[in-house]
Amino acid sequence: MKKVSPIQAVIIAVVSAKILVLSIGYAITSLSMWSSGPVDVFNQLFLRWDATHYLNIAINGYASTGKDADLIVFFPLYPWLIKAVTLNAAFANIKALIIANIASIIASIYLYKLAKLEFNESVAVMAVVFFSFFPVAYFLSVPYTEGLFLTLAITCFYYARVGKWRFAGGLAFLAALTRLSGLLLLPMLLVEYFHQVGWKPLRIRANVCLSFFPVAGFLVYLGLNTAITGAPFTFVTAEATNWYITFDPQLGFDNSMFWIDHKLFPENITVGYAPIIFVAFGAVMTGIALWKRLRPAYVVYMILTLGLTTSTSLWVSAPRYLLAMFPIFLCWHY
Repeated sequence: MKKVSPIQAVIIAVVSAKILVLSIGYAITSLSMWSSGPVDVFNQLFLRWDATHYLNIAINGYASTGKDADLIVFFPLYPWLIKAVTLNAAFANIKALIIANIASIIASIYLYKLAKLEFNESVAVMAVVFFSFFPVAYFLSVPYTEGLFLTLAITCFYYARVGKWRFAGGLAFLAALTRLSGLLLLPMLLVEYFHQVGWKPLRIRANVCLSFFPVAGFLVYLGLNTAITGAPFTFVTAEATNWYITFDPQLGFDNSMFWIDHKLFPENITVGYAPIIFVAFGAVMTGIALWKRLRPAYVVYMILTLGLTTSTSLWVSAPRYLLAMFPIFLCWHY
């Protein structure tokens, strides 16, 4: 029997995970839609919560008034991509699924390349396996920004790691148009740049400026806020008033504990225990990265991602936000 090559193992892991998630989603959705055909089922697949908002923006654009004005909190790149490839708005969710799944496949390939660069082939294969079957990895197969953001973040760091700073800067710019956490690529890129020049100021060149491209992406988003609402930081107000999200890490922890103590299954698990467990896991993995002296840029990114995830008054999304902490998948072998 022919031995499976490392790249074949990566493809098997990624495809198997996606078949599992999409099959379960299809089965559940088709049961609720009875006699609907496959196209109709796929067009409703995982169309819940944030996914509906991204499709709303893709189809109708941002609104300056009314209930939909609150959707300014969602960064624009993902809905723009959906709109760009959607000719018929009735099938927008299928296009959103395709974008998310293609993006996450690319993310898996570059995670493999990055792990192989840092360690070896066996570590790289297992990094992709853990990435594909991580408890919240199903978000890589649904119409959310996880797949797109991780593709941009991982490829950004890969190209920075091999010294292709123009690619790294451009990808960082796009990441900052996808999620607020794209700004965390700026310190990560700066640390990597200085690490590569041996922390010697005299070796700094003009290409260090490419590390600041996430700021440019964020400024585009602020410009969008201004153009739509008349103020650059409307998204902050909208998050506080409509999503009850503010800068208050203590309240975030307290809210999770409240759900544990006062709610029944499954809410006490999904909104109570899960966020705290995932935050604790992220903290442990960051500690391991520090202890084992993982490359400094990875450690900086892990610390900042953990900090951003726990900085808010609502931790319910912490598990999927920590999925973006991709260096944890490089630490599995320690």
